[in-house]
Amino acid sequence: MDDKISIILPIFNVGPHLRGGIDSLINQTIGHENLEIIMVDDCSKDDSGEIIDEYAAKYDCCKAIHFEENSGSATAPRNRGIEEATGNYLMFLDPDDRFVEDACETLYAAIVEHDADVAFARFRRIFPDKVQKSYSPFIDDLETNYPGEEFQEANPLNISDALWKSVFKRILYGRDNPSNYNRDRPIDEIVIEDIQEEIDILNIPPAVWSKIYRADFIKNNDIRFPDFRCGEDLAFSFEVFLKAKGIVFLNNYMCCNYYIRDSGEDKSITHDVDARFLKELMDSYTYCRKLTVNYPKEVQVTIDPYLMYWINAWRGASLTKEENIELLKSINKLREIHKSSLKSILLLSTMSTLVESAIHTKKSN
Repeated sequence: MDDKISIILPIFNVGPHLRGGIDSLINQTIGHENLEIIMVDDCSKDDSGEIIDEYAAKYDCCKAIHFEENSGSATAPRNRGIEEATGNYLMFLDPDDRFVEDACETLYAAIVEHDADVAFARFRRIFPDKVQKSYSPFIDDLETNYPGEEFQEANPLNISDALWKSVFKRILYGRDNPSNYNRDRPIDEIVIEDIQEEIDILNIPPAVWSKIYRADFIKNNDIRFPDFRCGEDLAFSFEVFLKAKGIVFLNNYMCCNYYIRDSGEDKSITHDVDARFLKELMDSYTYCRKLTVNYPKEVQVTIDPYLMYWINAWRGASLTKEENIELLKSINKLREIHKSSLKSILLLSTMSTLVESAIHTKKSN
């Protein structure tokens, strides 16, 4: 193999999970000699820093980087990794998740075969009591390809499968956009030159760790993660898809196991819903909407499903009057530019009304 894949891991206080994540790279079928594993420690307070130093000393493919000050999100470590990367291709992995053993080999083969800028696949969302398959607008045959596994269909509102499929899925995503691929039978692979050929791809979860990118495409287009604690994956993925010339989606392949940690102190940062989380999500939606300003309405409205997710997350948060006032300002910034459809206008109007109502019923702290 003449190429090298640089895989970037942002690390902060993940000691109990870190070895498993790195080992899932070391043991890739493509061979770790074809990988450059860049581990960026964001001033962890546990033994994460010592663990990555141990791997860097043991394996030539591993490189440990230590920040002197904590950046507060995965953004800075990932961007530093991009700058340090020497590989022809880039991948990302959150160190508490796991690539399946042939993830790098399969995604690399897809991006090379089609000379694409980005290739990506499905993933499992693993809960203590269930496994979900990541959302796809295309029909899959995963139950056949993965015999013995029972997948529930993932949905961003965390409602029952029956209610999701019969009502909210259609409300959230609307009608399918025109497609060159059949929607009436399972399909393995979608290959397009430009995102406008298959706009519904923008509705697929923006997980950066389910993708492989051509390194010179990312660097030459100066695509980086915006400085958000959350929503940075969405912003990065939107920019990638809008600028990419050559996109491959493996609809029947699971490349990664994404573990949902939401109990006690073992809790993912993206499950800590507070005012900052909600504001930065809204900032991310605004960022994405600005990227689509010169695109057709069908592209612009692909942020609408995320607005529904925001409403659901906001309802579960405990916020002060002052925090809701700040959130309302962020909503109104998006309202000024996102008037793509009646549905978009109604969604944002609903969000404003809900937050305004909360403001009027709460006392100042």
